[in-house]
Amino acid sequence: MPTKPAGRPSFERDRARFRCQSRRARDVPQNVVRAQHGPGPFQYNRRVDPAVLPILTCPRCRATAPFASLRHPRCATCGLEPSTAHGLLDLIDVTIGEPTIASTEQRLMESDLIARIYDRFWRPAFVRLLAGKGAGAAVGGLAGELFIHKHGLSLDDRPGPWLDLSCGPGAFSRALAAAAPGALIVGLDISRAMLDVAAQRTGGYTNVVLVRADAHALPFKDGAFGGVNNAGALHAYDDPELVFREVRRVLRPGGLYVGSTFAEAPSLLGRLAARAAGIRRFESGELRTWLQRIGFADYEDVRLGGAFVFRVRRP
Repeated sequence: MPTKPAGRPSFERDRARFRCQSRRARDVPQNVVRAQHGPGPFQYNRRVDPAVLPILTCPRCRATAPFASLRHPRCATCGLEPSTAHGLLDLIDVTIGEPTIASTEQRLMESDLIARIYDRFWRPAFVRLLAGKGAGAAVGGLAGELFIHKHGLSLDDRPGPWLDLSCGPGAFSRALAAAAPGALIVGLDISRAMLDVAAQRTGGYTNVVLVRADAHALPFKDGAFGGVNNAGALHAYDDPELVFREVRRVLRPGGLYVGSTFAEAPSLLGRLAARAAGIRRFESGELRTWLQRIGFADYEDVRLGGAFVFRVRRP
């Protein structure tokens, strides 16, 4: 991705394109919309795609491609036997212990109720509180965010696999799977509750693999992915720098990292809410310097109210 000249970044063009497409979408008959989104209730996709096997590493001994199969996975080096219940590959090493939940928001993300209402109610209210109503209105809500992230990753111009880091209940994983049906999409989160919902909601996509793991210690080999999507999670990480380094490690040269996060709060209420929930906020200049120091290049971003979407490339 070449360095962008000063002026309007490509994310701005994506936002304008989305507005145009969303106006046309309002003219589509509702029966066609329902047909496009598929019928009936969600079901589990109980089959974990074996295409994920070559890019995995063991969370205990760090051996590459440690599992011969996913029917009864067992690390050939250290004997770790991860669970694959309900189509989820759990790569948290329980002999070391579950990761510590350090903040109020992290505790809430483990709630079954929050996981089920997250996309429709919790996330929009949370974003409005911390980033102002302009953050969602600028692009038409979650649909606009999905559009910007998909185009930011340049799915049509490069091969996968693709990692949806901190995937939550699976909205972005599902969108990536639909946009790149021939590529492997790995959705990773640490919350069982979120992954349980994601497993149901991605049930119709056989190219989605859901992994439970820690973003600070990604269980993938170096250069495994063509791109990493990381929507709205930076503020919740205990050590963002460690996550950035892990993202760079698992990207192949030329791979893209697209994320979104909260900027400094536009209101006193937002600042107080962020402090109470233990949420870190970023300024784009701070983030640009941070990512460049770690080794990323070609930083660009677009501001959405009190939030912003950014993109960088691994040289």
